[in-house]
Amino acid sequence: MIMAPAFLKQLQTPNFEIKPITLIYGEEPLYIRRSLDALREVLKGQEYWQRDRYEVDANFKWADLKMDTQAGSLFAERRIIELDMPKGAPGKDGGAFIQEWANVMHDTPPEICLVVLCEKLDGRQMKSKWVQAIEAHGWVVQSKPIEGPGLVKWCQQRAQESGLALEDEAAGLLAERVEGNLLAADQEIEKLALFFPPNTVLTPQNIIDNVADQAHYQLFSLSTAMLYGRTQYALQILHRLQQEGLEAPVVLWLLAKDLRQLIDIAQKQQTMSLPQAFKQLRIWSSKQGEFSAALQRHDLVYWQSLLNVALQVDLTIKGVRPGDEWLGLSELVSQIAR
Repeated sequence: MIMAPAFLKQLQTPNFEIKPITLIYGEEPLYIRRSLDALREVLKGQEYWQRDRYEVDANFKWADLKMDTQAGSLFAERRIIELDMPKGAPGKDGGAFIQEWANVMHDTPPEICLVVLCEKLDGRQMKSKWVQAIEAHGWVVQSKPIEGPGLVKWCQQRAQESGLALEDEAAGLLAERVEGNLLAADQEIEKLALFFPPNTVLTPQNIIDNVADQAHYQLFSLSTAMLYGRTQYALQILHRLQQEGLEAPVVLWLLAKDLRQLIDIAQKQQTMSLPQAFKQLRIWSSKQGEFSAALQRHDLVYWQSLLNVALQVDLTIKGVRPGDEWLGLSELVSQIAR
C-alpha cells in the first residue's frame, strides 16, 4: 500500500511502473481525484487513449465486463477501465473477477489498465482476497484525511506550490476554518494565488480579509443549521452557496461527513454514554451540541438510510443519474434537518 501523496511522486518518476490494476480508496476526496487525474495523464502519455467508466452497484453485471476485457482489440489499442465502487463491495462475482484479473499474466505494459475507486475500506475489506490480490500485483493507493498539525503543514506546502508562503499562524487559521476539508483549502489557496503577487508571505490578517466570509465558511454554518434542525435557514444558506458558485461536490462532502459521524455516534451510543462516544470519536466540543440535537430527532436506522440518498446525489453530480444536483442537495439537507 502507498499513501496518495507518495503515489503522486511515483507518477512523476520516469521509471513509473504501469500495473494492470490500481485501487484508489479513502476518505479524502481531493487526493482521490488528484491520484486519478495524475494516473490518467501518465497513461495518456503511454498511448492509453480510450477510457471507459462503470458505476458498480448491486445490479452490476461482472460477466459483461469479463467478456469486454477478454474480447481484445483488432489493433491492440491500450485503454483504461475505471470501476467506481464507493462501498468497496464487489460481491462474489466481482471479487472473483478482480482476483483473476490481478493474478493473470499481462503484457508489459498491459493492454488494459483497471482502476478501482472506493471510499473508506474497513479492516475486513482490506483483508479480503480481492484487495490482497491487487496488493500483490498492482497499486493500492490510500487517501487519508489530513488533520491537526499535518493539515497546517499541508496548507503551507500547497501555498508554496502556488508561489506563496503562509506564516505558521496564517496556516493554522486556514486549517481551522476549513475543518479538514482539503477541497475547500485547495480552492482557497488557488484564489489567494490570484489575489497576491508571487512570493508574498501571507499573514493571519490576509486570511481573515480574503477568505473569512467566503462561501466555504458559510458551508459550516449550513452544517450547524442543519444539525440543529433549522430547515428553512439551512436551505437559505444552501441557496446562497449555489448562487456564489460553490461546487456541488464540496457541499456533498460536508453532508456525507456529517451523516457518517451521526451514524458512528449512534452506533457507539448502543454500548456507551454520549459523552464517551464523543470522546472516543474525537468529536470537537464545538460540534457536540449540534450532533446531540440531531441524535434526539432520529435513530441510527434513519441516518443510515440517508447515506443512500447521498449516494444518489453523488451519481447525479457525476452525470450517471439524471436530475438536478442542487435539488438533490436541497432534499438531503431537508431530510437531515427534519
